[in-house]
Amino acid sequence: MLGGGGARLAAHGAALGARVGLCAKTGSDDAGATVRAALTRLQVDTRWLGTLAGGRTTTWHEAPGRPGARRVDRGADLSLRLDEVPLAAAAPAHLTLVSGYSLSVEPARSAVIGALQSAAARGGRAALQLDAELLWWTNPRMTRKVLEPALDAAYSIALTAADARTLFGPRATSREAIRELAAMGPHLVLLIEDDGGVLLQEGGRAHPLPVEDTGAVGDRYAGPAAFWVALSRGMPARRAAELAQRHALRSGRPGAPAPIRRQAL
Repeated sequence: MLGGGGARLAAHGAALGARVGLCAKTGSDDAGATVRAALTRLQVDTRWLGTLAGGRTTTWHEAPGRPGARRVDRGADLSLRLDEVPLAAAAPAHLTLVSGYSLSVEPARSAVIGALQSAAARGGRAALQLDAELLWWTNPRMTRKVLEPALDAAYSIALTAADARTLFGPRATSREAIRELAAMGPHLVLLIEDDGGVLLQEGGRAHPLPVEDTGAVGDRYAGPAAFWVALSRGMPARRAAELAQRHALRSGRPGAPAPIRRQAL
């Protein structure tokens, strides 16, 4: 799989026809060069993709179908500073999306919270890929505390059922999880179940989308990327969630995804 959360979201978004720029940092190693080249081929704007001299690129090791065997070799991405994040005037994005993994430590934590707050100040353009399962804390209360400032600033968030279990414990249902998360600030909460089903919390209403297609989710970032591309194209949230579910289930199959067209308003 290409890169970490930010890079994979950017790759999926570009493959779906969105104009995407990535603000992140790689090491000055072969892995960093590989990620940069792959993103360039996908026409992701990499002008804000920095390089940490002498550093190594953060690398994830994950066997397909075995998330419990995941290992993360930490590196340059968590050294991103707030002053390296482009101002809104320099990068006028329709949507600012951050990966929750970057909330792990400083200085990346301040960088992503600053990016979300700046986007929120422009009016509902802040989005968060929760990634609670990938944070380093095993205590649910501590993990929620780490995420609180980002949840407060985000208009929309996405997570997996595994993230929900990390945040609220194994006994909490997905419906309970999205309701609790919505109460912490976000207007839209998208949760992708282990079997590919989707729950969307929009304001005070939950929309369950049961699985209508066979298959398994290939990449945890495929569905959320499609959701946010669809929202940026002007689609209603429920329609965007349906596209997210479809793309998530097809992400493990061969063939390029079809671009998401702008909704006629």
